[in-house]
Amino acid sequence: MNDSTSTISPAWPTRWPKDSFTSVWAWLLAALVAALLVAAFVAGIHGANALPMRAVNPLLIDFSIALQFLVEGILIAGILAALPYLSKFSLHDLGLRVPDVRTVGIAAAGAVLMAIVADGGASLMDSLAHTSHQQETVQIFRALHDRVTIALFTAFAVFFAPFAEETIFRIFFFNFGMRYGGFWLGTILSATLFGFAHGDVYEALPLALGGVILCFVYYRTRNAFAPMITHALFNAFSIVALLAVPKLSAP
Repeated sequence: MNDSTSTISPAWPTRWPKDSFTSVWAWLLAALVAALLVAAFVAGIHGANALPMRAVNPLLIDFSIALQFLVEGILIAGILAALPYLSKFSLHDLGLRVPDVRTVGIAAAGAVLMAIVADGGASLMDSLAHTSHQQETVQIFRALHDRVTIALFTAFAVFFAPFAEETIFRIFFFNFGMRYGGFWLGTILSATLFGFAHGDVYEALPLALGGVILCFVYYRTRNAFAPMITHALFNAFSIVALLAVPKLSAP
């Protein structure tokens, strides 16, 4: 059911069915995923503190990526399978449909804005804290020298990670928050979890601000692939910068 009367967002469920996201299963799934994200945050902090920057084993990285792909793949498949039942809207209604040219354009503009906000915010945090901190994934990437591992890492960051993370944070948590408190509750819930899920205290706020941009792109386009494109382009920009600018890869 879609009883939206908005001329701007006719395809968006501005009025949710009464039983949308109200079942105990919806809350249990939200609690389970949130708990996993908290665990990832804690593990990320401890991992960063013990990370050997100069001796990263390519085989270990390959195994880690494969394991993450498997675990997140199962989680994403479960979320996508459960969403129609939990939200009372089809995946098509929630935005999983082929994007048009306008949607791709908004997504590309969002990637530029996300780079300004997230990277600018990170630089500001470094300036205020008088540090030159880098996210754990960046530290791992700059320590890689095996071409196969670099290619695998890049493919994961540009293709799989955006799809998986946007499914969790935008399609699930943003809509969950929207159901109960509109755009801003959905954005705060989604962006906050997105920021802290990366397991980095310094990067949590800048990434959360980037998450706000992703929420806006999703809401503005009503297309779930739009924030995925934005996210993928942002990650691609970051990787190209690390490969193209030597000083960004220097210890």
